[in-house]
Amino acid sequence: MMQSPMTDDFHLERHGDRIVLTFTPDGRTYTFSVEGDRLSEPSVSPAQVNAGDYVDDELRSTAIELARLALKGEPLRR
Repeated sequence: MMQSPMTDDFHLERHGDRIVLTFTPDGRTYTFSVEGDRLSEPSVSPAQVNAGDYVDDELRSTAIELARLALKGEPLRR
């Protein structure tokens, strides 16, 4: 069964002009460069352990939204 990520599954750190989100169940990281008020596409490290069946696209979109919230502090308007 495929699992959906929860926001609590991510650990966020800011290092100068970089935002790094770690998906704690499997250790993969999403690293974003901050360019003014914009984020780059993330570079993604491979998972360190097998922690279940997560949908990669859902992990990526959750990481992008959390990084955007950390940078701008407001939810995406859809």
